[in-house]
Amino acid sequence: MKKINFNYGEIVYKEVLDNGLTVYLYPTNKSKNFYITVSTHFGAEVMSYKKNNKVYDVTKGSAHFLEHRVMDFTKNVDAMNKINELGSIVNAYTTYKGTNYNLYGVEDIYTNMGLLFDRVFKANIKKEDVEMERGIILEEYYMYDADPYYKAQTTLLKNCFNSSFIKYLVIGTEDGIKTVSYKELNRLYKDFYTLDNMFIVVTGNFILEDVLNYINNYMKGIKTTKCNCKVIKSVENYKVNVSYEELTGSTDEAKIVIGYKVKNSNPKKKIVNRLLMDMILSENFDKTGSSYLRLMNEGLNRFSYFVEEVDDYFLIAFTGSTNEYEKFTNIIDEEIKNLDFTKEALERKTKGYISNLILSFEYIENVEDNITSGLFDYNKVLNNMESIIKKVTLNDVKEVIKCIDTTNKSVLIMKK
Repeated sequence: MKKINFNYGEIVYKEVLDNGLTVYLYPTNKSKNFYITVSTHFGAEVMSYKKNNKVYDVTKGSAHFLEHRVMDFTKNVDAMNKINELGSIVNAYTTYKGTNYNLYGVEDIYTNMGLLFDRVFKANIKKEDVEMERGIILEEYYMYDADPYYKAQTTLLKNCFNSSFIKYLVIGTEDGIKTVSYKELNRLYKDFYTLDNMFIVVTGNFILEDVLNYINNYMKGIKTTKCNCKVIKSVENYKVNVSYEELTGSTDEAKIVIGYKVKNSNPKKKIVNRLLMDMILSENFDKTGSSYLRLMNEGLNRFSYFVEEVDDYFLIAFTGSTNEYEKFTNIIDEEIKNLDFTKEALERKTKGYISNLILSFEYIENVEDNITSGLFDYNKVLNNMESIIKKVTLNDVKEVIKCIDTTNKSVLIMKK
């Protein structure tokens, strides 16, 4: 068993089983509970793939649809009753990078693992169940589609990106949900829910050797083939797809959404550059930042921002409520051009980041999320982030700021 040491004394244990499944274990007496996650490297970013010299297109929303079917307990009421009896909570969610199946429990970790594993590793996807689920997912899609926030997000992503998966919500499209077939879902389950393409994370109060032995013994009864799927990724263009668009009647109040498409200055430094981008924006646009205060003083309401990482690009998006669209476009452009980040700010942000890293190990859910996010985003456990951030210089920050091109943006106006 391999030890993954973190800078602040914590240890995560890694074991690759003979069948290819990778297990990550974090036993701790800081919690009385446990958190179990089963994950597959199959998410909404997979739009086509090649296997055995044949290319398959993936219907948009398939990963999310498959998650619904895998985690369905309606045909196994006894299992759901047992989970409730144990006081456990099950959940599942799909991201662009993968799909997670979670169980949070307080007692009898082995029974809980068995119940969760049975759902994920022994899923039985039937045609009639797919048809029943289709209506449920469509209702979920219509709910998102009617929400002005999601409407703004999806429109901005489509306008900023030319060919990437990010143009579509994880849930997919209306057409995709209506047309994805039972046969395709079964093929995707067989192709991507293979043990070599999956991993298990267990954090919390448990005995290391006993849990590993249980997983090993359970997996002896699981037949699997190798994934052997090569995901086909599209090549993204530098320029935004649409620079300006107006939508009418899509919101209760006038909004402006501005997205800057930023090419990563050094793809080999993706991890640190993403961290620096977050630091730069929070320093200027969080509630004590000079850029935020200027926007508020000028009359912008309901201001927020977010950063999305898409392969070798960042999307920096700003949104707020206003009728003075041109005025606030110009102000945000000016603030981006004059982004400020001092040596003192770097020292302060670095200390805060390291403190948060250490504190994250106080909660078993956070440890699970740190492990899972690192594996999905960078295919490794990010155990050396403290060392990485301590090496960052002010010049590194300035290089990231230089990459932001204020002409390479998309502006979305949402009118009443």
